[in-house]
Amino acid sequence: MVRYCPNCGKAVTDDITRVCSSCGYTLANPAAQIPKQITASRTEIIERAIPFFAAKKYAVQAQTDYFVSFESQDRDVSWLIFIVFCCLGLIPAIVYYYWFTHNHQVTVSLGGTTPVTMNVIGNTAQAKKDAAEFMQLF
Repeated sequence: MVRYCPNCGKAVTDDITRVCSSCGYTLANPAAQIPKQITASRTEIIERAIPFFAAKKYAVQAQTDYFVSFESQDRDVSWLIFIVFCCLGLIPAIVYYYWFTHNHQVTVSLGGTTPVTMNVIGNTAQAKKDAAEFMQLF
């Protein structure tokens, strides 16, 4: 994603640059996602999250009163790359599948008392889609 310096307008193409190389202006960190305020209790949100993500083949990985982490056994695999590696041999395909692909993970984090602030993030494209679907329920 291309960002632009608010001072001089020069394109900043990476996410790690904190100072504009053209004018020296300090760049702000990009906002990840604004937490949503919900009038439901934390327990109620967690009770809704577990069956929602279980229906999408996620299992609870960790849980406290303030966050729930879900993980799916499905992987984010580019099947075209996998087939190319299969043509090169079984070992490169196995190495690609287990070392360079990721399981889908979604984390629901909660803060405060009623109204609770909720933030739902995913690590892959499918997990981000599932997280956005869950946010739409509230």
